[in-house]
Amino acid sequence: MNAVAPINGSDEKVVKLSNADEKPIDHDEETEKEEKAKEEGWFSEMHTAFENGDLDAAEKVFKKYALEEKDEVKLEENKAIYLFFKFEKGKDNAAILELEELARTAKTEESKLNSLTWLSFCLSDSMQYNKEVQIWEKAANEFKSEPLITEAKVNLAHAMNKDNDPVQARELLISRLLKVEEENQKAKIYEALSKIEESLGNKTISIYCKDKSLEFDPNNRDELFNSAYAASNEDIDDISISNYLRLIRIDSENSTALNNLGVRAQEAGLKIKAIDNYKKAASYENTLAMANQGYLLLDAGFTEEAEEIAKKALESDDTHKNVYRLITAINEKKEEQREKWEKLSKKSLSRQKLIRSYIEQYYLGNPKELEGEWFVKGVTQTKVVVSNHKLEASWEEPASALGVSKYSVKLIGSVSGSSFSGQYTKKLIGDSPNTLLGLAGNTSNTCIGFVSDGGSKLTLMASKVNDDFSLFLSRKNA
Repeated sequence: MNAVAPINGSDEKVVKLSNADEKPIDHDEETEKEEKAKEEGWFSEMHTAFENGDLDAAEKVFKKYALEEKDEVKLEENKAIYLFFKFEKGKDNAAILELEELARTAKTEESKLNSLTWLSFCLSDSMQYNKEVQIWEKAANEFKSEPLITEAKVNLAHAMNKDNDPVQARELLISRLLKVEEENQKAKIYEALSKIEESLGNKTISIYCKDKSLEFDPNNRDELFNSAYAASNEDIDDISISNYLRLIRIDSENSTALNNLGVRAQEAGLKIKAIDNYKKAASYENTLAMANQGYLLLDAGFTEEAEEIAKKALESDDTHKNVYRLITAINEKKEEQREKWEKLSKKSLSRQKLIRSYIEQYYLGNPKELEGEWFVKGVTQTKVVVSNHKLEASWEEPASALGVSKYSVKLIGSVSGSSFSGQYTKKLIGDSPNTLLGLAGNTSNTCIGFVSDGGSKLTLMASKVNDDFSLFLSRKNA
């Protein structure tokens, strides 16, 4: 009997999951405005003239459009775009003064915001960040419309961040967040906070902010994808899975989201669910998903192919008993991974809701809400002390129903608002015969916590979705 020679290790192909995700397309605000404007015929001609370095031709095209445009507000908005290109492509610094004048004489607040936005682009490109800060400070004080005040303050925060003042930018946004009620404004503030926190090096908080913005803008397909992708890069799988699931609910043919959800399933060890998502993505001609599917099938042992072989074997008059075992094993594995995937999906969506409450208290809560007497699980009394933005609490609790042994528990963390992030540790006291008693050993969990229910409840949860740790404290003894 001849055995099949093993594959030479040097010939094996390795696929890294870090390359299996598809990245979001980068559409910044300026690009989107350009693309929208390009739909106008005059703009296409003007843009071509600027690209060719023919500034006179570009000016003639705009002047011809201006003579034909009857809507004065629309003319103001498009003139701002023209002046931006006059500065950017035509290298004409006088365009900045013209944009300033256009903003000063604007017929509506919306038109003024538009002019200031293009002026802001010019100032940012020329690294005049301090002046950019000044124009948005002035605008925020002059606008009467609450949504436009929010827009101005968000732009002001971005300008402050570029001017190396992210802490003040953060404080500005939090102050505005306390005042607004309209959901669209909250979405914009949390999105801006995401960028500020990222610049401060707070990557996890940045991801939480981006996700929080989507609570108020749930049908934003681009940002759902961006949030999920960013979360996956930081191993925040609950947010990543949740937002890919939400995106697919409203965009079932989004092959990129399907592929990336497959990657999340694969990283969770659920290879069959990963293949399911890769196959769906592949049905829309997503070649990356096809590659992911191919490599994973090899690693997973050809699950679908095995099933087809088994079905064909059943047609035989003399089916070996191992074929029935194979069918049973395939079905059991499918059911096992289906249940695990449902559990992980449900857990991710549940944690997402808690994380959104956490990030709200992170910015809007008061540290005093954390302080004082609490009851762990409504039973064991403890005192939470907050000092210099640090939280500490400790207590003892029975290690078993017999009450022979006890655990010493300590909670420490860094406080922001009425929330904290830190470490929960539990250690057995003394030298109890732990193994004989069947007691769990010492444990330590990284966690986050926040006050809710009008200050009557303190919820603790693990920082990562794969950790099952959770705990609640209440103000009253159960």
